Amino acid sequence: MENRLDAAALEALIVEICAPWVQELGIKVLDLGENGARFVMPATEKILRHKGPNGGLVSGQALMAGSDTVSFLALSYLNGRFRNCVTVDMATNFMRPLPEGNVIFDAKVLSNGKRLATTRIDIMAEGSEKVATTSTGVFAYIEE
Repeated sequence: MENRLDAAALEALIVEICAPWVQELGIKVLDLGENGARFVMPATEKILRHKGPNGGLVSGQALMAGSDTVSFLALSYLNGRFRNCVTVDMATNFMRPLPEGNVIFDAKVLSNGKRLATTRIDIMAEGSEKVATTSTGVFAYIEE
């Protein structure tokens, strides 16, 4: 296997690169695979909708921020380092609500070229295999 980052190095990137509010999402590495990785965002008050008819559900904003974050982490894992990149496009489809609880992000790198990379993130409640949300992201590398 090529030189890849381990879980500790990926989690250190969150502290080094991400905004403080993204760090507060508490994203951790669960598993590192051949073409991607699995992450968990722990259940906290910070990721929940609090008022209205949908109170107590995980917010879409948290899911989208998590998708963007785990995408760059999966790319860093496969690249063996952080390659400076920017999000060019992210499409997110919400198929079912996620109740309060830990959130699993299953990140797959679909392509990883010289200038562009594409990821697909399947999001589900911990303990469930039913995908609740899916995101597809396109990232442009701004360095070699």
